[in-house]
Amino acid sequence: MLNCGLIIIDQIARQAILISIDETTEEFIKNFVVPVYEHSKMVIGNAMEDYFILGWTSQTTGIPIRTRMIYIEKNN
Repeated sequence: MLNCGLIIIDQIARQAILISIDETTEEFIKNFVVPVYEHSKMVIGNAMEDYFILGWTSQTTGIPIRTRMIYIEKNN
């Protein structure tokens, strides 16, 4: 599903793509009211930079969430 989205984003982008994906912990998934899916482990092979930062802290559960930052440069 995410790969299909990346294909469309790649077609729209002019120079580069910057993506942020929140890493959800098992504790966050269990304690959140609506379904939550973990996409932060997806392999994105053409990323020039790919790292985690402290993203935010859930106000409802108090759980800190890391954010994966991915930078993909276009080959024009």
